[in-house]
Amino acid sequence: MTVPADQSIRIILADDHPIIRKGVLAVLEGSEIQVVGEASCPVELLSLLDRIECDAVVTDYVMPSDSSPDGIRLIERLRSMRPQLPVIVLTMLRNVGLLQALLATGVRAIVDKSTAMSEVHTAIRLATAGHIFVSSTFEGRLARFGAHSVSRLTDREGEVIRLLVAGMSVTEIARKLDRSVKTVSKQKTDAMKKLGLRSDMEIYAYAVEAGY
Repeated sequence: MTVPADQSIRIILADDHPIIRKGVLAVLEGSEIQVVGEASCPVELLSLLDRIECDAVVTDYVMPSDSSPDGIRLIERLRSMRPQLPVIVLTMLRNVGLLQALLATGVRAIVDKSTAMSEVHTAIRLATAGHIFVSSTFEGRLARFGAHSVSRLTDREGEVIRLLVAGMSVTEIARKLDRSVKTVSKQKTDAMKKLGLRSDMEIYAYAVEAGY
C-alpha cells in the first residue's frame, strides 16, 4: 500500500507509554500525517485495526500483555491481518538478529526511540511511499552483519529456541518433540546463524527481546 505524496496519511499509533505517544503527536502536529487512533496495548491496537481504516501503523515493539501477542508475534499478527499495510516499529532494542527478524516480517521502518522523534515523520512518509527506513543508529549494526543475510526462522527452529529459553537441553527437546538430537542441534545452529547469535546467552537475550 502506497500513499500519493499530495494525500494525507492516516495512522494508528500504539505505545504503552503516554509520553511517547504525546511526543509522536507533537512531531506530527500540523503535518500531512493524521493520527486516527491511539492504543496503549496490543489488544487495543488489534481492535482499532479491525475497526478503523488507516494507511499505516506506528507501534512500539514491547507492549507486554497477558491476553494478546507481543513483540515479533504482534508484528506477525498485524502483517497477517493487513498484509499490505505499512508497519513502522518504534524500539530501543538493538539486537541485530531482532532488527533483521523485523525486516524479514515485512516491517517497512524501524525507528530508534532513543534518538530524535523527528525521525518518525520521515519513517512514515517513506514507508507509505513504498520505501524502507531504518534509523541511522541501527543501520551501522545491520551493515556490519549484512542486513539481508538473515531469513526468518522456520516454525521448527522457533520451537527449538522457545524450548531452549524455557530451560530445556537439546536432548530434552529432542525427546519432547520426537526428533533426533542431531536434528535439534542442527535446528539450533541454523537458528543462531540466521539471527546472528554466537552463544546460548545471546539466544536468551534475543528471545526476551523478541517476545519468545
